[in-house]
Amino acid sequence: EPDPAVFERLRSWRLAAAQQEGQKAFYVFPDSTLQRIAATRPQTLEELEAVKGVGPKKLEQYGQAVLDITREESEEAGE
Repeated sequence: EPDPAVFERLRSWRLAAAQQEGQKAFYVFPDSTLQRIAATRPQTLEELEAVKGVGPKKLEQYGQAVLDITREESEEAGE
């Protein structure tokens, strides 16, 4: 089940990243991929790469930014 707080933070980040690149948000990641990321909350690039919809190019381009969000949420949750 996707974590709603993580999903919203990922959506906000995606919108900013897409605007910066002059692209539509779904080109960065579609909602379905963000939901899977919010559900699994990966803590490493390897865990993120295992999420369906995250390929090598997206991993390289956006991996660290996504992990910054999922790690931060985990720390706030006291994990």
